[in-house]
Amino acid sequence: MFDALFRGRRNDRRAREIACIGEYESRAAEVLERNAHDFFRSGAGCEQTMRLNRSCFEKIRIRPRCLARVGNRSLTVNAMGSTFAMPIGIGPVALAKLAHSDGEKALARAARSMGVPFVISALSSVSLEDVAEAVPRSPKWFQLFIFKDREMTENLVRRAERARYRALVVTVDSPVIGLRRVELKNPTNLPSKVTLANFCPPHNNVCSKNLTEYVRNQFDPTVGWDSLRWLLNITDLPVILKGVLTREDALMAADLGVQGIIVSNHGGRQLDCAPATIEVLPEIVEAVGNRLTVMHDGGITQGSDVFKALALGAKLVFVGRAALWGLAVSGQHGVEDVLDLLRLELDSAMAIAGCKTTNHITENRVRYESEYLMPRLRILERLENNFDDEENEVPHVEIHDVKNGEDPQPVDRAVEVLIPTGEDGLAKFPIGHDGVDDCGKTSSPWCKTVNSEAVVEVVRAPPRVTREVRVVPEVVKVINRNIKADIARRDYLKNRYSSRKAASLHNLPSIAKPAEDCRCIM
Repeated sequence: MFDALFRGRRNDRRAREIACIGEYESRAAEVLERNAHDFFRSGAGCEQTMRLNRSCFEKIRIRPRCLARVGNRSLTVNAMGSTFAMPIGIGPVALAKLAHSDGEKALARAARSMGVPFVISALSSVSLEDVAEAVPRSPKWFQLFIFKDREMTENLVRRAERARYRALVVTVDSPVIGLRRVELKNPTNLPSKVTLANFCPPHNNVCSKNLTEYVRNQFDPTVGWDSLRWLLNITDLPVILKGVLTREDALMAADLGVQGIIVSNHGGRQLDCAPATIEVLPEIVEAVGNRLTVMHDGGITQGSDVFKALALGAKLVFVGRAALWGLAVSGQHGVEDVLDLLRLELDSAMAIAGCKTTNHITENRVRYESEYLMPRLRILERLENNFDDEENEVPHVEIHDVKNGEDPQPVDRAVEVLIPTGEDGLAKFPIGHDGVDDCGKTSSPWCKTVNSEAVVEVVRAPPRVTREVRVVPEVVKVINRNIKADIARRDYLKNRYSSRKAASLHNLPSIAKPAEDCRCIM
């Protein structure tokens, strides 16, 4: 039995020649034609956003919890009315036949075998009917643009309904096609066997030679929220918006009745200098809460990335380029291997981090890099130089014992210094709860009163507790430093993780919003 067990393990290791998504990308660059590789790999502008999608994951740390009883782990997840084997899906990619002759059929079959959702693009190289026929029982979603020709758009919706697609994924970040410098230098030329299959006859009467230009001209820069309302009125399929990057748009979508959002920047192919999707994911999750399903797309290259996206609030994550690299290297089996690598890495991350199910992957399982690079002591060191000159400005005051009707007498006893302690020292001195000082003028977290006759300074600590302290330069320096450090820390956390809830124009009209942040429904 043990021989068979270890022999099986050796066979598994030999079968997996590629151990990560990065190796698949390198192999794909070798096997793909340059024209196809540039089309799949390129991003908009100088490709800053495309790089950010990757680098921002590297700035998030996982906080593992030990002794968490993580046997019998489950990666299953329920989303959009379906149960999936793991929280990973294949996002929409155009013209997959440029990577492999099976194109979208291979992607759909791989998704079915791995038990994950598959989204077919409206710009696919295999028609949506052919993909539905190849994988009839697999959960499939259809990605759609709202084109200038609304009749053609509605026709695509009806075809998706007849083919039993389970949701419409409406891309809303493409009023025009993004400007990609690689394609400006080397325009994509489609081989004779690759075409935009959803627009070919009998579904469309446009000549195949003019098909690409026809579809390009159908992108509508005038599309607005009224167009989305029109789409919601003509179909009963769940509608998911892909391309949302702000809380304002997320709230508008929720108010209109959209069932899901995919936080996406089109893989960095539309607007350069846009934020990475993992950066804006938390604010969108905070804005919409449980009103709709929030999903993530962009920059996923390993299972730990999936873990981080789930921890920050995503229900599902989608991969696009990673699936294409597997398709280019080994067709359907390559896509399955890519998904299995992500599953294996996610399962390992969950086990070591102490998460038995995906529901256990919560926000407290991750921290941003800045929280580890700028702890409280680092703030103290940075602020210490700001108070070097304060020592000469503080007078030396001795403690005196004041009795009714008598002159103050020096007291010989130990001095107790009140210095903020704990995780947040200022929390012990809440504003408005420490009363008014003896002079009757102030009420502050640190209430100091000087009695010129008795030469006494009182530092008020928690409510109803008053102590006398010797005010010497060293004490004041430490107190001021702690106050400034706590204020700086709280301001930093407030700016980094704002707890203010977003206001929707429709459900919170009392909260004023700048005009440039508003999106009105026409």
